[in-house]
Amino acid sequence: MAELEEILRDLEGDDLDVDMLASRVERASSLISLCRQRIGAARVQVERVVANLDSEDEALVDAGADGDEGS
Repeated sequence: MAELEEILRDLEGDDLDVDMLASRVERASSLISLCRQRIGAARVQVERVVANLDSEDEALVDAGADGDEGS
């Protein structure tokens, strides 16, 4: 993330030559792609955790309902 911020500062400046500009934009594109992949993987992991929590909640509710029937 810090490298992307540095690239942004470079791009906003007036002293970057065309060749360096192209190189920095290409690097930024690679970093953004990597960030998207990491965010996607984190999203999948969070969805799994939430699904497991939901399953546990349903099991507790079902267990509670089963216990109520005997009363």
